[in-house]
Amino acid sequence: MSQTVPATADPEASRFPAGIPFIVGNEGAERFSFYGMRAILKTYLVVLYLRNVLPDVAGEAAAKAASSKATAVTHLFFAGVYAFPMIGAVLADRLLGKYPVIFWLSLVYCGGHGVLALAGRFAAGENWMLAEYGFYCGLALIAMGSGGIKPCVSANVGDQFSEKNRGLVSVVFQIFYFIINFGSFFSTILTPILKDKFGAEIAFGVPGIFMGLATIVFWIGRDRFVRVPPKPGGKLGLLDSVVTVLFFSPVIAIIAAVFVVASDFKAPEAALASFKAGELSAGAFYGQYIREYLAFLAAHAWPYFLVSAAAVGLGALLFSIRQRREPDTGFVAMLFYALRHRSERKPGASMFDVVRAKFGEEAGDGPPAVLRIVVVFSMVSVFWALFDQHASTWITQAQEMDLTISVPRYTFAFVVYGTIALAAFGGVWLFSWISNVRIPRNVTVGVVGAWVLAGVGCAIADAVTRDFVDQALKAEQISALNPLMVMMIIPALGAFVYRPLEARGITVKPLQKMSVGMFLAAVAFAVAAVLQQRIEAAAIAQTKIPVLWQFGQYIVMTTAEVLVSVTGLEFAYTQAPRAMKSTMMGVWLLCVTFGNVLVAFLAPMEAILELSQFFWVFTGLMIGAALVFTLLARSYKGKTYLQGSPSH
Repeated sequence: MSQTVPATADPEASRFPAGIPFIVGNEGAERFSFYGMRAILKTYLVVLYLRNVLPDVAGEAAAKAASSKATAVTHLFFAGVYAFPMIGAVLADRLLGKYPVIFWLSLVYCGGHGVLALAGRFAAGENWMLAEYGFYCGLALIAMGSGGIKPCVSANVGDQFSEKNRGLVSVVFQIFYFIINFGSFFSTILTPILKDKFGAEIAFGVPGIFMGLATIVFWIGRDRFVRVPPKPGGKLGLLDSVVTVLFFSPVIAIIAAVFVVASDFKAPEAALASFKAGELSAGAFYGQYIREYLAFLAAHAWPYFLVSAAAVGLGALLFSIRQRREPDTGFVAMLFYALRHRSERKPGASMFDVVRAKFGEEAGDGPPAVLRIVVVFSMVSVFWALFDQHASTWITQAQEMDLTISVPRYTFAFVVYGTIALAAFGGVWLFSWISNVRIPRNVTVGVVGAWVLAGVGCAIADAVTRDFVDQALKAEQISALNPLMVMMIIPALGAFVYRPLEARGITVKPLQKMSVGMFLAAVAFAVAAVLQQRIEAAAIAQTKIPVLWQFGQYIVMTTAEVLVSVTGLEFAYTQAPRAMKSTMMGVWLLCVTFGNVLVAFLAPMEAILELSQFFWVFTGLMIGAALVFTLLARSYKGKTYLQGSPSH
């Protein structure tokens, strides 16, 4: 948030719209809610499965089976969260409008947290079956709520600005990115403590309370929002929404099939025994495993795909009806038009020249632009398969490590309480600023000065007393390193990498940044695999490796996230024509969905392999994906579309 607003004679240019504080407040509370629940999801599911699903299995086999099933369900939930935005966006843009979608799906979101808390009560009463199915119901509601409002909130921000204050848009989006990581950091620290001290009912209930506050804040600001009506709305908007759901059914079918069917798959025992005995290579075993797994899914999950195929067929029929009533120039419409009129192409013409002739240059550029980006982004799903494991398998790794750290007494107290105090003041300052109320500079300087003096005093006290205390961490809390590092790495890359290179006349292109990020993700998992091998060796000697060793893999993976995620969003937005920008945002989120489905698909391997071997599998996948991505990126040729004519 280092950007300053340029001075201007028009006071409106420096004033935030009246609805912005309510949108930012809603986003902060919602992100605290989501990441708090997410932090404890994997570890809670492991306990649930040990008590309900695997009561007759004992020892290490039970623990590994429970962990692998928990990994699968955790990532299928993430997949759902990033799948539903496509539907939420269409509902908001074409049928209902952004405010109703955000408000009503926020209530669904609150209901999901309430069901999770109720499932926690069932677990406390040892009613494990109701606890499990209640938990699934709660996760489904949260996926619909969180995923549905995800594409609407940021678009709702842009709607609030006029030509006079449009210079503040980028500032607000910086605030948004900050508040997301701010909420993620604190909820990841606090929610595991609530789970250990008060149980799952409270731990899942508190994030629900924050989501309730988010909804109330949003409702209070209802009369201050600029509301852009949906287009086309009415019957056409309803048709668009129904068609989208029907076309989207294969994604839902994949998630459902892996959730319901995949857990019953048993690894080929003979091949597994040969692999563990060293008689079968890793590549041969993994190949046989995948072939038998796919055959199992084909034999048992075909009804899901048959139903989804019928849904797609119905969607195509309704789509043709919609286009006859009033054609649009969206991606699907232009793709269908090109296919239907392919016989009209002149010799040497491209497939989409018929679209250009009918609807104009940019409409004809849209589908091929999207398809080119989809081909390049196809490998990004593997990145997300690795990245999101910091909320699952990396927590499992942390549980096997020494979670007690020795810290200087007074400095540690300052870090905890001083951070809370400064964060509280920062929140007041931030919301005063976006409410167009300025806190006097001398007050800010005084608070920050007092904070610095307190920190120096604590450091001096520790230097004199040399008093260290042991502090036990929670395994789930280690993942708070990710949002903390994001807030530091983004400015650090700008200051110490990009600007020095630009000063030498070197500009790093977006796809080059993403290529580096893809390889760094492989490095992060290789670091995790080597560390896990040390953990497994230490376990034989009945010792433990300090958990701070995870710091290395987190800093590499978070750097990879900044290079891939932030850059990828920018690239996808700029490379898509104006009519296709929403489509590209949906494609980007689907990359996250399929990455998490990939983890769920491979999760049964966690039950039969050592965790280090599981990490090496994903390291190999990431290296392959990074190589393919780099080759695709080098051959990519596109245009940049920003508020005007495209540029090559």
